[in-house]
Amino acid sequence: MKRTKKLFVTGFAALAMALFAMPAQAQDKVEEFGIFDHLSVGLTLGTTGIGLDLAAPVTEYLQVRAGYDFFSGIKHKEDIEYRAKGQPTKKTEVEGKLDLGTAKLLLDVYPFRTVPFRFTTGFYLGTDEVVKAENTIPVTAFDKGEGLLIGDYIVEFDDDGIAKATIKVNKFRPYVGIGFGRSVPRKRFGVSGDLGVMFWGKPKLYEKQTGKDLEVTKDDLGSDSDKYFDIMSKIVVWPALTIRLTGRIL
Repeated sequence: MKRTKKLFVTGFAALAMALFAMPAQAQDKVEEFGIFDHLSVGLTLGTTGIGLDLAAPVTEYLQVRAGYDFFSGIKHKEDIEYRAKGQPTKKTEVEGKLDLGTAKLLLDVYPFRTVPFRFTTGFYLGTDEVVKAENTIPVTAFDKGEGLLIGDYIVEFDDDGIAKATIKVNKFRPYVGIGFGRSVPRKRFGVSGDLGVMFWGKPKLYEKQTGKDLEVTKDDLGSDSDKYFDIMSKIVVWPALTIRLTGRIL
């Protein structure tokens, strides 16, 4: 979380410096947009993380945006049972890390020339491993086949006594949404907002082994499968609600 705050402060400071360095004539109203004849820089904040992007017009009715959203460093710790050396089950601390950082390319379509309402389509592109989990303290005494217990399934320890699991989604995530405000403002500054969804497919659980990942199915978890899969399998989209602060630099 500290890393996320630091990224926000750094990004906002960089944006402010760029905006105040603009020439005075940039405040004049732009009557028309042509093909890539203007450029804006934006700082975004929302459910996709903290982002920086650039935007340019294609026509009066179409603008394009490209950038990157930073969304990582969020962690959650929980005690999970494990089995080792034929002993009764014990518990060890397992840490899960969230990584939703994505690059993006979006097209904003403005059906009305004088109203900054828009439809947006495009895609996000990120790592397929959105959640990574492993025990924080290595287990020193264990036999082959022993490890963390997830339902009836055992996530085996590697040679270092660490059991690793991950939740994967699609790297390529189509996006559709609506918004209000121009990505390239007619004046020097602008504020806009977006509401949409990125489609990342059905999340899947994997055990990470040396050199490969092994998918863990609902049947593998047995009696506790509903606890893990019923909710996870329904999250096939990620909501994108963002606010964008914009400054025109060309």
